[in-house]
Amino acid sequence: RRRGIRLLPPDVGLSAGDFSVEGEKAIRVGLKQIKGLSRESLDSILAARAQRPYASALDFVMRTSVPLDELENLARCGALDSLCPNRRFLLGRISPYLEKRRARQNGETLLFSAAANAPDCLDFNRDEKRSWEYRLLGLYVGEHPMADWRCRLQNRGILSSLDLQDLQSGTQVTAAGLLLYPHRPPTRSGRITVFFSLEDEYGITDVTMFEDVYMQYGSYIFGPQNGPLLVSGRLQRRGEGTTLLAAHVSPLLSRGRSC
Repeated sequence: RRRGIRLLPPDVGLSAGDFSVEGEKAIRVGLKQIKGLSRESLDSILAARAQRPYASALDFVMRTSVPLDELENLARCGALDSLCPNRRFLLGRISPYLEKRRARQNGETLLFSAAANAPDCLDFNRDEKRSWEYRLLGLYVGEHPMADWRCRLQNRGILSSLDLQDLQSGTQVTAAGLLLYPHRPPTRSGRITVFFSLEDEYGITDVTMFEDVYMQYGSYIFGPQNGPLLVSGRLQRRGEGTTLLAAHVSPLLSRGRSC
């Protein structure tokens, strides 16, 4: 993203197993990235697609051997959006589609309306889609949640991971992001040192928290809250690496994200 490269969502009609390049400045998420998708299902999807493109979500279910739980994950993470853009509606159709597939496999005839729709079925909202995408893909494909905050953060002088790259060691800064990878390894001295990362729409900032700061703000790192954090402290540069030495940590309030 820092280099202007777009990350495209997984798509059963376009994705390979692994990440793949599309055009000059885009990378498509591979189907292997989807949590819980078995090798058998992946092979089934790619083999059926090689014969001819999928015409609809029903066509996809009928021509593959993907089971219920994996079909639901494909729908939730957006991999079936090109066949049915309303993810909530599609989740309600998967079981009837599977009944039709089983009936055909058993040589039975099942009365079924593939054209059934639900105009009053509201799709998941943006935050719900983001949540499922992150849970199933381990990354944010579309706009990162921190992008919603960027205007207000800039107005308050709070920096992005991209901004930090241009600052000198020793600079006092405040940055914001989503908490990643908190861990508290044992130390020879026995004193507490915590390491974690802040993720925003541009990348990741590594943070180190020493014992005195941990005693005041450690609950924000290992507590139940899971929203964005504000971290103030001093930048430390070693070679090409940059670390933020935390002096103050607080949650970023969930209201007023946009300007």
